[in-house]
Amino acid sequence: SDAKKDTSSTKGMTASVNTSRLLAHRATCVVPERMEQITEAYLNRDFETFGQLTMQDSNQFHATCLDTYPPIFYMNDTSRNVIQIIHAYNEWA
Repeated sequence: SDAKKDTSSTKGMTASVNTSRLLAHRATCVVPERMEQITEAYLNRDFETFGQLTMQDSNQFHATCLDTYPPIFYMNDTSRNVIQIIHAYNEWA
């Protein structure tokens, strides 16, 4: 969508840092391991794993947005539909 976001990335990150315990957990516990996994998948040209990790990371980013107070909503119906199409295509392929 070309519509302007309700919450700018800078304002959203500040709010998340100040209010989301999930963001703090993600930064200390999830991201280091995920970076190792995604780097390994990239170096091994393992597109399936790379794609799955990327989608999981996107999902967790949006979970962090929802955990922020007040919650931030970057995804819309179109975004959710695209995700469903991608998952359906991946199952088919």
